[in-house]
Amino acid sequence: METNNFSKMSVPLIIFLCFIFVNIECKSLNGYIVNNSSGIGYKIMFKSQTWPAARDSCVDEGGKLAVPKTQDDFQFIQKLVRGMYYPNVTDSEYKPLVWLGVNNLDDYRVWKTIDGLDLKDAGFNKWVDGNGKGFSDAVEEPHCAGVDPINPGLRDYWCHRRQPYMCQADALPVQRSARRSFWWWW
Repeated sequence: METNNFSKMSVPLIIFLCFIFVNIECKSLNGYIVNNSSGIGYKIMFKSQTWPAARDSCVDEGGKLAVPKTQDDFQFIQKLVRGMYYPNVTDSEYKPLVWLGVNNLDDYRVWKTIDGLDLKDAGFNKWVDGNGKGFSDAVEEPHCAGVDPINPGLRDYWCHRRQPYMCQADALPVQRSARRSFWWWW
C-alpha cells in the first residue's frame, strides 16, 4: 500500500486551497482537507485505481470513498477536484473524473452509496444530463459514479477504468480556545 500519494506540488496546493475556500480548515488528518460545515475530511488520491481498488484503498487508509450527502458537500468536493494538480494523476485514461462512493453494481436500477443506502435516500441525487439512468447489468454499462471539475452533478463511468479517487474520513473534534472579546474590560 502506498502511504503518501502527494508529490512536492500537492502540499503547497493544499495549503493554497486552505486559504482560498470558505469552510476549509487544515488539520493534521493525514493530508485530508476538512469541510467545517460537515465535519468531514477529504483527500484526493492521485494514483489511479479501478473503483473496487479505490474503495479498498480508502478503507485501508481508515476512511471510505467520498459520498456527497448535500449540495454543499458536492460543491466542496467539486472545488477540491477543480483545484487538483492534474499532472500528478497517474495511470488514468481520463484525468478529470474522480471516483466517489456511489455505484449500482448490485442492481442497475438502484444507485447506492458505499454505505449501502439508496442514493435517493442519501440526500444528494443530482446527475449530469444523461447520466445515472442505468440501462442493464451488462459490464459494458457504467456502474460507478464520480465527479468532474465542471458538471453540476454526478457522472456515471465504467468501474474497471482506472481513475483518481477521493477518500473521506470524519474529522476529529477540535477544542477551540475561548477568545476574549476586545470589549471584555468594559
